[in-house]
Amino acid sequence: MNSINKDLLAIQNEMNSNGLGAPDIFKDELALARKQIANQYTYLNRDFVHQMGQLDLRIPYLDELVNVRCYFPYSIGTFQSNTLLIYLHGGGWSFGDDDTHHAIAASFAKSSGLTLASIAYSLAPQKKHPYQNHECTYITEKLLNQFRNDYGSELNCILIGDSAGANLALSSYLHLFDDVLKKKVVGMALFYGVYDSHPISNSWNELGDGTFGLSIKAMNWYWDQFLSKDADRLSSLAAPINSVMENLPPIWMAIGDLDPLIDENLALVKKITASGGSSECLIVPGYTHGFLRFCNQLKEVKEAIEKFAKAINIMAQKVS
Repeated sequence: MNSINKDLLAIQNEMNSNGLGAPDIFKDELALARKQIANQYTYLNRDFVHQMGQLDLRIPYLDELVNVRCYFPYSIGTFQSNTLLIYLHGGGWSFGDDDTHHAIAASFAKSSGLTLASIAYSLAPQKKHPYQNHECTYITEKLLNQFRNDYGSELNCILIGDSAGANLALSSYLHLFDDVLKKKVVGMALFYGVYDSHPISNSWNELGDGTFGLSIKAMNWYWDQFLSKDADRLSSLAAPINSVMENLPPIWMAIGDLDPLIDENLALVKKITASGGSSECLIVPGYTHGFLRFCNQLKEVKEAIEKFAKAINIMAQKVS
């Protein structure tokens, strides 16, 4: 096992000394924990310089108005490619939005040169599974139609997700996207995704005590917020590792080697390739779960995003 990256450890210690450590999700009120997470991202995003066109939309879905932040690397309404990036953020289904993950989303758009839409889906436990899957499916289809109508651009898309967002991206594609929408998805890029609802793998046993941040206890807490009942863990919509993996677009993945989710990420790659699909996984040595939040600070994270950009541009070019 590698030791934690020294620069990552240094910034974690810096944040802890500034009162910006992880909230205690088992003791803090959810509103207080969400505020602490938002403060962490505000601190990490403080040096970010925004350099592209931005358009904030509010798209109605059932009883909600869903925030969608769109990033145009050149100018609003200008598409250098016929591929739109759809980003679903991480946060255990219970934390995060288009503001917290602003720098991550913008980094994706800037590095790739592709327009990106970041969906601030409804959070658990106020909304329970599978609400978010249906919501993200609807918003994805709505965005593609809206950009076609507003700008005359017939777009394909690449689904991007990290952690819980990777879960939503993959499971929604597999189980909720109809054939027409599936044909528009030319690839996926998934960072340290949650694919198995039972944290019992070897990597969970080795890394899941909380030493490196994410623990088995915390993962089970997140699942409890997301699901209405424990029996829902058996659903392949909740746990996409249990799904049939046929006829998938190319999938690029990335995860740190100190992330307890690494076994299920590698198992997903194996299952996809065994079914005839195309998938690869970048493993980042010395990194823990959630490393994208350090996209402004750490060299290895910036390098991972550059590799992401190269991978998704290959996906986009194949259909241009």
